[in-house]
Amino acid sequence: MDALGESIALLIVVIAFGVGLLGSFMPILPGTLVVWGAVLFYAWPVDGFDTFSPWVFALITLVGLVAGTADIWLPMLGAKKTGASWRTLVVGLIGGVAGTFLLPLPIFGTVIGYGAGILLAEYVRHGAWRPAWRATLGGVVGWGLSAAVELAGAVIMILLFFTQA
Repeated sequence: MDALGESIALLIVVIAFGVGLLGSFMPILPGTLVVWGAVLFYAWPVDGFDTFSPWVFALITLVGLVAGTADIWLPMLGAKKTGASWRTLVVGLIGGVAGTFLLPLPIFGTVIGYGAGILLAEYVRHGAWRPAWRATLGGVVGWGLSAAVELAGAVIMILLFFTQA
């Protein structure tokens, strides 16, 4: 690829990185997947894996898998650690999806819906607010940690990219 084409491709990748970093905070946008896709776009069709190491790409893929799924396993782990049942986690997940589409700001709607689902399911399960609030807090803290893990994963992937590009 000529220098102009490579420069344009790199500009597209950098824009995608910005979108991916933003997506680390917005539940609707798969941030780490966008970053990974941008790396794949550059490494394969643009570079042809000539200077971009397949081993570094494999490492980027592994980081992307862990960070990209953090919004699934970390909130569940947080809620489970504080006593929530698996049934409660499913209700929380349904609440999160509903909140994403029913409340005006998706990022807040998802977290509010997830927390409300856990709170109500645990209240029905225990008949008391104290364990319901405890499980809700664990789930919401897990959700916050997942955003941090996704952001850190996206940053690591970008840094690894620039070691190769």
